[in-house]
Amino acid sequence: MKYFCVFIFQLFFSLCFPQNIEVLSQSNYKHDYFVTEMQYIEDVNDTAKLQFMASVKISGEHHNILLDHWYNLLKAKAKTVGANLYFIENVFEDENNSSVTVKMYFTGVNYIKENKKKNNKNRIFIFNQNRAKNDTAYFYLNQKKIAFDPKKYYSITTEPYKLYNVTLTNKRSKHQNHSFPKDAASVFYILPSGKKNVNDVTNTQNGINISIGKNKPIELNYDLGRFLLEIYK
Repeated sequence: MKYFCVFIFQLFFSLCFPQNIEVLSQSNYKHDYFVTEMQYIEDVNDTAKLQFMASVKISGEHHNILLDHWYNLLKAKAKTVGANLYFIENVFEDENNSSVTVKMYFTGVNYIKENKKKNNKNRIFIFNQNRAKNDTAYFYLNQKKIAFDPKKYYSITTEPYKLYNVTLTNKRSKHQNHSFPKDAASVFYILPSGKKNVNDVTNTQNGINISIGKNKPIELNYDLGRFLLEIYK
């Protein structure tokens, strides 16, 4: 029943807010490597050792959680063209529509390992699910209210082993504590639209899951968070 609900939910948004991904250009290069992951290129000025695979454009109505769906479209396309690295070349949006242009590459295991070592570290990033200008974006950090621009992200540079409590109310929650050792991967949260929604949406390694009745910031996996980091600049 749970998976049926997820399917209906995804179908509803696909029909109401259609998204499109198109290949702008594609390399003739082929390889036999089975692509299992997709990483953001942390140093976009260093692509000389990478094999260009394709340039794609994702476009459609920009409406709250659909950015999660954009990321899933990108992952699916990366598998079909054999890419395991990417970076966002351009972001465009107006009142109703948005688009992102993405360049995708392929590389071997050694570069993947080195790229992962450059992952964003020791920071907490907060995104607002609703990016409308008239929305109120806020959360509580260690019981202190923080307001920010809903179209941007809020960044917290952490200190080693200091406790950071991220909540939607001024009540501390032990489940929302974060303490970073030195050189720990950054953490990404997205604030649910309306702050008290009973149907919040989060993206996990296996796709989109519906989380019922959790009035708290939604923690995202690193890969989705890194994607949103470029969208919410």
